[in-house]
Amino acid sequence: MNGIRGWISRYAWGDDYHELMKRKLETLHEKINELYDGPVEGRGFVDSGPVLERNFAGIAGLGWIGKNTQLISPKKGSWFFLGELFLSIPLAYDTATRDRCGKCELCLKACPTQAFVGPYVLDARRCISYLTIELKGWMPRHLRPLIGDHVFGCDICQEICPYNVKASPTSEPGFAPREGLHAPELVALLSLNEDEFRRRFRGSPIRRAKRRGFLRNVAVALGNSGSQEAIPALTLALADHEALVRGHAAWALGRIGGAHAANALRKRLEVEGDPEVGREIDDALAECDGSG
Repeated sequence: MNGIRGWISRYAWGDDYHELMKRKLETLHEKINELYDGPVEGRGFVDSGPVLERNFAGIAGLGWIGKNTQLISPKKGSWFFLGELFLSIPLAYDTATRDRCGKCELCLKACPTQAFVGPYVLDARRCISYLTIELKGWMPRHLRPLIGDHVFGCDICQEICPYNVKASPTSEPGFAPREGLHAPELVALLSLNEDEFRRRFRGSPIRRAKRRGFLRNVAVALGNSGSQEAIPALTLALADHEALVRGHAAWALGRIGGAHAANALRKRLEVEGDPEVGREIDDALAECDGSG
């Protein structure tokens, strides 16, 4: 593959799982009404409402909450989504599954940002998924180099889990990878305007990060690539209407370094009006000069 490539979490390669899972829960509710003698009230949830879904799934015997805080099935691993259907009829209880992580700590050791305080304890503030999706503002400077090429989410603690080694691919067509979402070329993504971003990611989980957050992530990944190839795109991003994008583009240019990056930063500093971005440019210039 040519160009500088980034990484998008597997769950975001296809359609937005929220809508797909909701439709499946609605179909299940309809089937229950057909089988049950009389109407059954019900409501489905997919990452919505105050529902502790992992805990409920563990109690229901679908798996156990592993040391990486993911729900792990002994047969399916952790590559699956959870959805809940609350019903107005009594159901038989299941038996909880025992913890089978044993002495394994591969997931804890593999995390680049050391987000795991210990087994079963995650510091979300250091988690790559949080930093690239849920965090809406400035990414902590000391964590940016550890993000690597991740531009939306992270799969590392699941990829390393032994229970996922034999996981089977899904047969659900809605989760099939969309074109350009597996290891996407980053330089092209950095030039997306608002309309292009919305069209490109319509019906995709990536919309959650919004353009400003996604391009922030792309800029950081380009900086981590260390490639001079990224400098023209990052230079253009210095003039983006979003301060968040400009600031992280400045950081990326400082990380790549060199005369071309430094010249672009100096020119932007002359016209930059946002104090936060100005500080990012100053720090990036210090990096270029070797004094940062």
